[in-house]
This record gives sequence, structure tokens and C-alpha cells, in this order.
Amino acid sequence: MAGTLSGMKVEIIDLQPWVKKLTVEIPVEKVAGESEAKFKEIGKFAKIAGFRPGKAPRHILEKLYQDSVLGEVGQQLINDGYRSAVEDHKLEVYGEPEFNEIRVEKGKPISFSVVVETFPQITVPDFSGWEFDRVTTSVDEKQLEDQINHFLNDHAEVIPAEGRPAKEGDYVFLDVEGKIDGVEDPALGTKGDKLILSTDGKNMFKEFHQKIVGMNTGEEKEFSMKLPKQYPNAEKAGKTANFKVKVNSIKEIKRPELTDEFVNAQFGFKTAVEMREKLRESAVHKETEFAEQKLRQSMMKKFRESVTFDLPPKLASHYAENYKNRRLRAAGQMGMDLRKSPGFDAAEFEKLCKDKGADMARDEVILETIGKAEKLSPDEAKMHGLQHEYADILGSKNQSDQRNAYMYIIKEAMEESVFKFICGKVKITDKTVELNDVKEND
Repeated sequence: MAGTLSGMKVEIIDLQPWVKKLTVEIPVEKVAGESEAKFKEIGKFAKIAGFRPGKAPRHILEKLYQDSVLGEVGQQLINDGYRSAVEDHKLEVYGEPEFNEIRVEKGKPISFSVVVETFPQITVPDFSGWEFDRVTTSVDEKQLEDQINHFLNDHAEVIPAEGRPAKEGDYVFLDVEGKIDGVEDPALGTKGDKLILSTDGKNMFKEFHQKIVGMNTGEEKEFSMKLPKQYPNAEKAGKTANFKVKVNSIKEIKRPELTDEFVNAQFGFKTAVEMREKLRESAVHKETEFAEQKLRQSMMKKFRESVTFDLPPKLASHYAENYKNRRLRAAGQMGMDLRKSPGFDAAEFEKLCKDKGADMARDEVILETIGKAEKLSPDEAKMHGLQHEYADILGSKNQSDQRNAYMYIIKEAMEESVFKFICGKVKITDKTVELNDVKEND
């Protein structure tokens, strides 16, 4: 039943920002009318002993079906009354409503209350003329070489390193005993484990690796070193640890040569030169996408700083939960249980999820507000690409999965349109920096 229910009374009070309580009363005349129609419908088909179909007296029908009719009519009028109240008062409800204080009695008006959260109504400031930098990192030869070496390593053989000590890049199998303050620490020890020697600056334990470089098979060594500040266990970070190591064996990586025949057989490129150029194009594309992502993050940060508002609890909770699940899933894909990792702080993690979720929720409100104000439509190219990406889900028999995928596609395509609109209003300066400059400024 669409539109206003005649004679319905609605009272709305604010419980907290964007949370409202609707108290609804549906007049007894409406209840009686709907009940009468339902009894007539039942009377046409009810099979009651001693009476032909459609001929049973009304008082007999009421005796047999009064409770079920009242329950069915009550449920329908409550649903219709709720929808009518929301439409009439132009409420943009977020999440599921919470019904309370329901009263459905014979000969009386139907009344109920419902608590709803509504989508925040905000005013976005004039952002025309805002200035942003879109910073792209240049792709250098080292990046390409690292990627090529990664491919070659995937097809490499691991063979014993005969007659020489361990060097950078070797697989070293060793026993390690670690102590802190004279007490053995199981977290610092291992038996027969594999270590890939790397003294790269990114390696948190490069000092430990440096101690292993130059050791021979069967050799033992004792040394001390400070655990890095980034060590997962905060209580032990920065402390001095004493190690006793024994090298059991050393193996080296024998990589294939980067020939035209090899790249053609393994990757489908005609030549090694073509492979290198395609990798360069891919790297440039990724850097461009990353620069656009960082630009959009900068935009949303400025919007959040420029317009502050409270969030509906369900909206904030929804995004906090999404962020949490994403972090846990990402760790799981790397074979980690984030909650069981060394130094994990549950309270700190919950706060992080809450803060990040709040930012994501505010971003949605801001972007949707701009999209509605400007009467924008979902970006067709973005929608087409996502429809292709999610074709299997959209074609599945699970209607819930289909609906969720479709809603996600519409949301992402709409946000794409909004960002394009924003970019047309602000001033964007494109900059290119070297990889080392980015590291120094991070």
C-alpha cells in the first residue's frame, strides 16, 4: 500500500543525531475496513462443516479466524504504516528499523513505535579552486630489474653451493639459539630453518643476515646484536640478543638466462626486449593508478576536515566491521592470524578499525551528498568494467550475492562519477618524483 494511510498519526522525536523514533497510530476504522475485506475473502473459500463454501455466517468466521485475521491485517498495516511514515516525512533510512511497543487489539487502533537511523543531511562547502598535487613516482631500471629477477627466481633451480661460503641471495639452512638477558627465547631460535640472505635496507634483520654472510657449511658462530625497533614484540624491541648459530648447508639459486626462447616459452613474449617494455608499461600504469588513489585520499581528507558531522551508529559500525574484516582477511591470505601475531593489541586494533571505519563512512556521506546535489549518474565505463569483473556473481543463482554485487557496482560507478566531477572543479598539479625522493619524504 503506497502513499499516506488516511487518518494515520505519526509523531517523530530525535533520540540522537540521525536517530529518530517514530510513534505511529493507525485508526480503528482502517483496521476494521481491512479486517472486513479479509473476512469476505476468507468467506468465499472457507470450508466449514455444515455450510456450503461462501455460506458460513459471519459470527462463525469470526470465531474461527478472528486471531489470524487480526494478526495478518496488523502485520500488513504496520508494514504499510511504517513505509507511509517514511515516505511522507521524506526520511532516508539507513539499515533495518527496530519495531517496539506494538499493540494490535480487536476494536482498537493499531499502534507501534519504530527506531530508525537516517542518512546524514550535510552541507558540503564550495570546493571549487581547492588545490591538490597528483604525485607519480617514476619507474626506474632497478624496479624493472627487480621484477625480471623475480620472474627468473620463480623458474630457478636451488642447488648446493660447493666449496664456498654463504653470500647474498643464498639459501642458508641453519640452527639458531637466541637469548635475552641470559634466558633462551624460543621466538629467536630455530632448527634447520631456511634463511634467504638479504642485507637490503628494507630487511628488518639485515644485521643478522650480515653476520651469516661469509660463513661456511658446518661453521658455528656466536654474536650479539640489538633487536630492531620494529621487532613485533614491543617489550623486546631494542634489547640486546645473544645468538649462537650453526650453518647446516648452503644452497644457491641457479636462474635461467633471459633469452628470447625462454621468455617466449614461459611468458608468451616474442623477445626479451618486448617483455621488458610490457613490464615497463605495466609498472607505469600501476604508478599512475596509485597516484590517482593518493590524490583521492587527499581530497577526502580535506573534505572531512572541512565538514564535520555525527555519524549514525549503524553506519559507523558497518564500516568499522568492513575495515576489520578486510585487515584480517589480508593477513589470512599471507598465512597469518593477525590476532595471534606478536605484539598484537586488541584494544588498539579495535580503535584503529573504529577510526578508519568512521573516515570511510564520512567519505560515503560526502560523496553521496555531492552526487545527489549535482544529479550525477553512475560512470558507464566503470560500471561496464565492474560488470565484466563480477560477471560470475551477477550470473549466479544466489539472489543475495547478485543483489550485493549489483549494489557494489552501482556504488563504485557512482563514486567514480563524483570524483570526476570534483576533479573538474579543483586545481590539480601533476608532479613526478624519483623513487628515492618518495622514501625520504615518507
